[in-house]
Amino acid sequence: MPKPYDDAMKRLVGGNPQDLVSWVIPGAQFGKQLPFELSVENIYADGLLQATLDGKEFLAHIEFQSSYDGRIGERLLEYNVLASRQYNYLPVYSCVIYLKNHSSVPHSPFLRGLPNGEEVVRFHYRSIELGKLVAGELLQTGLVGLLPLLPLTQDGARREVVEEMISGLVSAEKTESLWIGYALASRVFKDDLKWLKRRFAMLEDILRETPVYQEVLAEGMEKGLEKGLEKGLEKGLEKGLETQRQTLLDIVQERFPTIARLAKQQADAIEDPEMLRRLTVKISIVKTSKEAEQYLLNPGSVEKRH
Repeated sequence: MPKPYDDAMKRLVGGNPQDLVSWVIPGAQFGKQLPFELSVENIYADGLLQATLDGKEFLAHIEFQSSYDGRIGERLLEYNVLASRQYNYLPVYSCVIYLKNHSSVPHSPFLRGLPNGEEVVRFHYRSIELGKLVAGELLQTGLVGLLPLLPLTQDGARREVVEEMISGLVSAEKTESLWIGYALASRVFKDDLKWLKRRFAMLEDILRETPVYQEVLAEGMEKGLEKGLEKGLEKGLEKGLETQRQTLLDIVQERFPTIARLAKQQADAIEDPEMLRRLTVKISIVKTSKEAEQYLLNPGSVEKRH
């Protein structure tokens, strides 16, 4: 069963293969993305990348780890051997990247020996502990694809670090990775989660254009259609309106709780899904309670975006 970080990390690898290869094996060049699934045993690597180093081909195996695993070396060895066998016995370089801080983790090499002490396996791999790096160390690499990992660094749960991540990804037009950065930041911003939600709500225009948003939207439309077939189109539309109303009320409650009652009254009176959507976006980015109140009292004044 996939763990909470798995999907985001696979997207990170898929969207930034060269950056990860460069980070893990400096000087190597990314060749092509290979399937995550390693056949025979049906186990899945987080990242398996074909690359070249000094003109010679090899595979880079990236594994993200959130929990402690005392047998990580053994697991990496298993992945390493299966990957090499599946791809013409190319050499495989394995690296585990820890997403959470642990007091102690196993380190290379992984050794396996007989009871008499004779060594039969010595497997070298690389370990990167994000929780022991400071944000500046990742920034100094100059690898934009690593920016979504900034919140997981030792000093990453800070507003200024998130702002650095956002500005870097937007400038590099890697807006797809904003979703990954938000997903990771939400796991460490325990005391400042409201600010994080508000900050990413302000990026709604940018996020709407990303493939992830379109994928989520399509999935939602598909589920809505199925539900409509089961319970009728009218009930499905009403459910959609209720969801939109609740989203608007949640934003008002977090940002401007003093006008929550007004927001409830106005939201209940709006039957146009597009008007509700535009009003929700506007309320999420206005700066004062007075501005929010004006839009709530006159929702038709919110300009339609083209």
